[in-house]
Amino acid sequence: MDNVLVLKIIGTSEYNGMSRNGKQYTLTTLELDYQGSKVKIKCFESGAKVGDYAQIGIGTRKNIYGAEFAVLVERIIPAGEIENNWK
Repeated sequence: MDNVLVLKIIGTSEYNGMSRNGKQYTLTTLELDYQGSKVKIKCFESGAKVGDYAQIGIGTRKNIYGAEFAVLVERIIPAGEIENNWK
């Protein structure tokens, strides 16, 4: 990924489903604080809690029409890990 953002998680919701081949999955929607505005991103990361941080990667990917932006959750960072390093 070309650029990385670390944003605070201010809300979460989960959707449990089943794929076409019968495998269960959990889709998590994270609500993040981006410059005072609430933004949402969907991911398959588990264990995200309000107060933790999400590392968001922004880059490009190729598809059949050319290049397009790709935004994804690279990892969930526990609140203690960030707050302990900034004090």
